Amino acid sequence: MATKLVFVCPLEDSIQIGGFDLYSENRIHAALSFQNYVPPEAPVYPYVPAYFQSYNHQRGPLRKFLRDTVSGLRPRNYLLALHDDATDLEAHALSELLIACGAKETLMEYRAFLLSSEDAYIAVTASKRAVAVTLVRSDREETERIFVPIADAAPDMVQDAVHDLDPDEKLPVYRFCVPQAIAEANIGEPVNANEIVRNFVKIL
Repeated sequence: MATKLVFVCPLEDSIQIGGFDLYSENRIHAALSFQNYVPPEAPVYPYVPAYFQSYNHQRGPLRKFLRDTVSGLRPRNYLLALHDDATDLEAHALSELLIACGAKETLMEYRAFLLSSEDAYIAVTASKRAVAVTLVRSDREETERIFVPIADAAPDMVQDAVHDLDPDEKLPVYRFCVPQAIAEANIGEPVNANEIVRNFVKIL
C-alpha cells in the first residue's frame, strides 16, 4: 500500500508543490509533476519572500491551492525542502502554515543535503537573501557553508566560495534554484525537483 506524500519547496516568491505516492522500499513509480503556489499579494520588500511578507493571509489561499491541486481533503505528510539560509523561526513558520493547511506532519531538510545521494559534494543553492555554498560530507557532523549576499553573488564570487571549500576541486558540484548568471556560468551540474524528491525519500 502506498503512502501519500506532498513535496513542498519554497522558492523566491512562490512555493513549488507536488503530491506523489511512496511505495515499499521508498519507491516512486509514477512521474512527478509540480505546481507553483503564488501568494495573492505581491511582495513589497526585496529580500523577503512573498509568502512571509503576507504570512497571516496565506492560510486560506494556500489551503485552497493544496485542496485543488494535490491533496484533496485527505491529510498527508509533507516533505519540506528548506532554503539553506532558513532560520529556525522561518522553518517553524512554514511548518505551522502547512499544518494549518491540513498537513499531518511536516518533515524538513535543508536542500543542500538533497541535491545528491553521494557521500561528499558541493551544493550551490540560493534564496532571496544569499547564495549558499555548502560542503556536504556524510562522515562529518558539522557542515561547512559560505553565504554570499545575493547582491554580491557574481559567478566569480560563488566560484571562489566553491574553491574555498574544496581547494583541490575534487568534489562534484551541484546547483539548484540559483540566479541566472550562476547557471549560465555553468557552476555545478543542475538538479531538478524530481531528483530532490527522490533523494529526500531515501533518508526517510
